[in-house]
Amino acid sequence: MATDHDREYLLEIDEGVVVLTLNRPKRLNAMTWDLALELIELLRGFRTRDEVRVIVLTGAGRGFCSGADAAFFSGADRPLPGLSDTGKMPRYQRKTPAGPFAELTRTIVSVEKPVIAALNGPVMGAGLGYALACDRRFADPTTQMCAAMIKLGFSPDCGISYFLPRVTSLPMALRMVETADVIGAEEALQHGLVDELTAEGNDLEAALAYAKELAQGPSVAVDLCRRGIHKGLDSTLDEMNDYEQVACTMAASTHDAKEGMAALVEKRKPKFKGY
Repeated sequence: MATDHDREYLLEIDEGVVVLTLNRPKRLNAMTWDLALELIELLRGFRTRDEVRVIVLTGAGRGFCSGADAAFFSGADRPLPGLSDTGKMPRYQRKTPAGPFAELTRTIVSVEKPVIAALNGPVMGAGLGYALACDRRFADPTTQMCAAMIKLGFSPDCGISYFLPRVTSLPMALRMVETADVIGAEEALQHGLVDELTAEGNDLEAALAYAKELAQGPSVAVDLCRRGIHKGLDSTLDEMNDYEQVACTMAASTHDAKEGMAALVEKRKPKFKGY
């Protein structure tokens, strides 16, 4: 029987908050092909589970995620274009060479529920992409962020090129992808790469507090707001005005919208139920 020590991820659900922990501490939670596939299916399932309102993503041990496992780059895990025999490569992977490594970034967004990152230690390579895809990032002083691919002769993947210039400044994004400089926690905070810096070891506690606050709110409206912000990154003002009106109409049909208005009129705190 597998124990928690054997599982490559751990899962806890409490009061609408899922804590999803990468559990490969001996490898600094380096991502494997199979683990990425499992996490994608897990997150897709969360999208339709109403008892799950917020997700906290973290890593066991001394780091969040040090990137893709070295077996991937060696070609020992799965065929990699340019580094292995591409004749063995599945058809779909020829169009998306990084396969589930990159798809996991997309799924963190498309779960359409808030995903909060609790960071410590290495947040590097693919791990940086996953952290940047989250709604907010809580970090402790041990956190080190790095777009490490250039040191191996690769360009960034897993959404790093998309998220970095949106989360931080253009010059900082260019510096990180061109040099693979390791960015410490204080500098990461200064440049907006993390949102809050906690005392050492308190990153998960802080992320959980924020997640529970969201979970107690009008979660349909929260999810629609989140969708709107992501849509707004690539939309015109007119398109977003249209979306906002549709989203407001959708939210207005919920119990929580009616409760929110009633609470305002009655001058009391609303009691949201998440539907």
